[in-house]
Amino acid sequence: MGHRYTVHRYTIEQRFDDLDLLGHVNNVAYLVYLQEVRLKLLADLIGFRLTSVKHVVVRNEIDYVRALGYRPEPLPVDAWISRVGGSSYDISYEIFDGEGAVAARGRSVMVFLDDAGTATVPIPADVRDILERECGAAA
Repeated sequence: MGHRYTVHRYTIEQRFDDLDLLGHVNNVAYLVYLQEVRLKLLADLIGFRLTSVKHVVVRNEIDYVRALGYRPEPLPVDAWISRVGGSSYDISYEIFDGEGAVAARGRSVMVFLDDAGTATVPIPADVRDILERECGAAA
């Protein structure tokens, strides 16, 4: 099965306190960048359902490819739905440096929960349709 992911481009404003003592973006700041992009992506895709479904991050992964320093221009970040499962889905990311090279790759695993927030449940059908279309599963 092949995929034709729909990639969405966003930008992230850096903050001076994102930097560590060496002048590089601190590893924790990357998680904040991914969170900001995730919220933008989900608002664009399922904004009408964001407050009526419970889904949470259960895993974050980041591969640091090259160091990022501070730049006044916003950082470009691509995000896409890379997997859709029964009760979970993945969002993948690429953060780019000022020259357009990939500085980091990431992935967040999202899981849907019941109303009490204690057990996983299947992805709601209307949300699943959107996620699968975005993931572009092809025969």
